Amino acid sequence: MQDIQEFYLNLMPALEDNLFLQLLSIFVLSLIPFFESYGAIPFGFLLGFPGVPVILVAILGNWVSVMAFIWVINALRSKLMKGKEKEKEPSKRMIKAKKYFEKYGVPGVSLAGLLWGFHISAAIGLAGGARKSYVSLWATIAIIAQALVIGILIMSGINLFS
Repeated sequence: MQDIQEFYLNLMPALEDNLFLQLLSIFVLSLIPFFESYGAIPFGFLLGFPGVPVILVAILGNWVSVMAFIWVINALRSKLMKGKEKEKEPSKRMIKAKKYFEKYGVPGVSLAGLLWGFHISAAIGLAGGARKSYVSLWATIAIIAQALVIGILIMSGINLFS
């Protein structure tokens, strides 16, 4: 683990003693869809960055990314649906998303974002016809829950093995 820390910090020497840049790097990593906070948090811990700030910044970065995605998708959906009647035949992907949405609702689909990514969960919720605010609420809850669980498990593991 020490070798990985040294390698990364040699690539980016400014990160070594600069908490702001360390947390900024975690924020940027957590913005990336499918890497999100479940990739950024372990990465931050691996590099020896402080635990609680890493978790909080990863939550914030993931949340910003998903909320921007929800806003863009909702705006696109509104523009596409404006003045258009419903399609005759929905796509296979839309049928599958609607099935998940009808079975589990926004809370279930949002919490399933732990498995397939919060961006996809948000898209399924919006495609199912849920309000943007409701999808945003459940995406926020799922992001926080997932990051806290990952952070606590990693911190517990580090404490157990040190």
